[in-house]
Amino acid sequence: MALAWCYRPARLALLRKPPKAPTLLAPGFVVIKETDTFTGPSEEVGDIEIKDSGLTLSCDYETVIARATKEAQKLGANVLKIYEHRLPDNWSTCHRIKAKALRVADLAPYEKEIIWNPARRLTRADFKASTDSRPFEAATSSYLRYHYAGRLFQGKVQFVVETVFDCQNSYFKGKQDPERTLAHEQGHFDISELFACRFVKAIQEQVADIKELKQKQEAIYHQVSIEAQAMQDKYDSEVYADRSQQPAWLATITQELNGMQVYANKEITLKIK
Repeated sequence: MALAWCYRPARLALLRKPPKAPTLLAPGFVVIKETDTFTGPSEEVGDIEIKDSGLTLSCDYETVIARATKEAQKLGANVLKIYEHRLPDNWSTCHRIKAKALRVADLAPYEKEIIWNPARRLTRADFKASTDSRPFEAATSSYLRYHYAGRLFQGKVQFVVETVFDCQNSYFKGKQDPERTLAHEQGHFDISELFACRFVKAIQEQVADIKELKQKQEAIYHQVSIEAQAMQDKYDSEVYADRSQQPAWLATITQELNGMQVYANKEITLKIK
């Protein structure tokens, strides 16, 4: 069962001398915010600091986290533990962070979200919401998240989309054929990824620059979300009516995803003007 497909709004960050295009979190990586508690056993592999270079017009939080994540991964870390976060102020327009790059043996207890990746399939441990008074065997909560960061001197921005599994709002009872149920929920997550790719395709085909993106993004997203929810609902209704339909459905989802490989990185370049 899939909960309502939703999105997190975009933000625009125009940078005079920006970092490289925003990096999606790789499978098996966790960011622990400065307000969160982290007490698990870990190996410290380095220190990370992202600060204002003096040439930046603005540094949004997502871009700063992406830069820090990439640096931590180069050190072999799979956890970024932020211990200081300075907001933009009179001295700087940037978000600035200090963090520890850590390595842990088991990430599962700390993951709050999972970015879709073909090599990272869902497990029962990923469903962390309570099952009390829940009507179904399982439910997957996923959403589309996108942002775009600009390179002012090049006159263009990178539009980046992620498909996110929300661990804390997804539940799994596992009382009736748990392997089949898990495969079914993975199918819902894969459908979300399929329509994230279709969203990128629609943006690429219908939008030429940031001005048009601001004008058209909500309408494009709305249409894609309607189509996504229709497919999620059809998947549930047909499989619930006849469980033998699930393998054919999963094969169809995989085939359609394969047909969208040109959009698989979910990143396109748009002109600023």
